Amino acid sequence: MSFPERALALLQQDSRLQRTTAGSSVRFAFVNDTDRMCIRVAEGHVESSEEADFTLSAPDAVWARLISAHPEPGEQHVLPQLRSGTMTLEGDARAFERHLHVVRRAVEALRPRSGASSASRPRRQTLRGEYVRIESSAGSSDVFVERAGCGPQLLCLATAGSDTTQFHGLITDTDIADRFELIAFDLPWHGKSVPPAGVDPLAYSLTPELYTELIIATADALELERPILVGASMGGAAVVRAIALHPERFAGAVSCQAAKDVAGRATPAARATDVDQTLFSPEWTYGLMNPASPQQHRDRVWWGYSSGAHGVYIGDIEGYQQWDFTAVSAKFTPSSPHIAVLSGVYDTSVPPERSEELAASIPNASFERMPQLGHFPHAENPQEFWSHLQPALERVLAHRP
Repeated sequence: MSFPERALALLQQDSRLQRTTAGSSVRFAFVNDTDRMCIRVAEGHVESSEEADFTLSAPDAVWARLISAHPEPGEQHVLPQLRSGTMTLEGDARAFERHLHVVRRAVEALRPRSGASSASRPRRQTLRGEYVRIESSAGSSDVFVERAGCGPQLLCLATAGSDTTQFHGLITDTDIADRFELIAFDLPWHGKSVPPAGVDPLAYSLTPELYTELIIATADALELERPILVGASMGGAAVVRAIALHPERFAGAVSCQAAKDVAGRATPAARATDVDQTLFSPEWTYGLMNPASPQQHRDRVWWGYSSGAHGVYIGDIEGYQQWDFTAVSAKFTPSSPHIAVLSGVYDTSVPPERSEELAASIPNASFERMPQLGHFPHAENPQEFWSHLQPALERVLAHRP
């Protein structure tokens, strides 16, 4: 049986791909050095095709690494391959963007099946929800807050476009709530926090200055006393800025997946009205995780990004790209609260080297790589993240003023 025949058989047997193609009708081809597999998918059916709306081409070695059982960091998804130029896209680019979810699942279906690990029974979800009224330059907002546990307070910030649900796995899969009080909140427009009263829902935009305002306003409304900030990606940059400008307000911070600046995360497709954002937004971010992270948690990250309001994710990204460490770098001193910088190596948007550069530029900071994690360490594999977060928090507490 040739490669195209073997691959087609795998795709036709994959139940997740069948569910993924519901509502879709598209033709695409995978091309290597010697073979071309062209398929048509429609409403759960996968069949061979002569024509393709778009084609993904790469050398044999690139495909071999991409569909291996355990891809190396940076080789786990077609998007970083396209950005690096090791893979090329030809044909209808908009059709590719509309059906990125189908392409991603087709690649996963070609990977060797690994034995399912037996998951331990999760703890009961013990979060307590409430709303607090905050005032900022964006207006008056009722912000949704979730809390669990007791001990030193952790004020947790989600990634761009997301909400408090990203931290649920830490509560159910680790003992963090036995040692700390985890407090997470939804920014206005996000999750269960609605837009400020009287503001057009489509008028959302974010700046580093507004994000800092919202952090301070929420901490004040909750009457928190010098909590430790914990954030990833956009939130990871925001906690660095908050410590720089308000060192007296926080005990320190854990900054994940952050760099001195960020670029390349925005794409016109994230605002396009002819692209289903409930499919595109989660797919634009899904490939930043380690494929070996537990499926249920990767699925939850995907689901979270599929649940956001239109324009919120790209609004966050456009604000995040305004982040510039040099604007606040002079505020740091050796006596500034400690910042523990953590970096998942599967994150192709902020490689570990860039996070390490950030840590080296902060007088009172530490740095650690997380070899098994990606861009969403707190959400994609909470147990693995806890093994890194725990010593990071201990470093912060050891340097607490």
